[in-house]
Amino acid sequence: MSSVRYFILSIFLIFIQLLISGYVNIWPMLYVAVFPLLLFVLPYNTNSISLIFIAFILGLLIDVISDGVFGLNAAACVAVAFFRKPSLHLLLSKSALENISDINERSLGMSKLILLNLILYAVFFLFYIGLDGVGYYSFLYTAVRFLINVLVNTIIILILEKTLIKQLFN
Repeated sequence: MSSVRYFILSIFLIFIQLLISGYVNIWPMLYVAVFPLLLFVLPYNTNSISLIFIAFILGLLIDVISDGVFGLNAAACVAVAFFRKPSLHLLLSKSALENISDINERSLGMSKLILLNLILYAVFFLFYIGLDGVGYYSFLYTAVRFLINVLVNTIIILILEKTLIKQLFN
């Protein structure tokens, strides 16, 4: 896919994240993060250093335009970029990885796409919530917050992948 489409996707996701962060306060335990979708769908053969750099810049940009603690999104995005390829290696065989170029429903299948999204959101929120509330919240509160965020954001991202990504990349 062309880099122009990924750029359009990143601008759109940043805009949606800005709207969500600025105007939608659903629940104090829930942080809706749609911008990691860009890291999820970048081509498999994206250089790891480039992916980490993109993740850092994306996370830092979100930190600057949102009201949260500076650096949380950047750290969580870098963690996602770091664990993306190992997660794909966990889900797919070596021969399947050789034939994959784009990460989408067509190349992975729905069940593996859901698992990949769950794993990557788990990594994202493990770092985000872990760094946000180290020693401040009880373990039960943190665990419930983690589970709610991973599940809700995975559902939102799957809906976006089914609609937005199909429209943009097909």
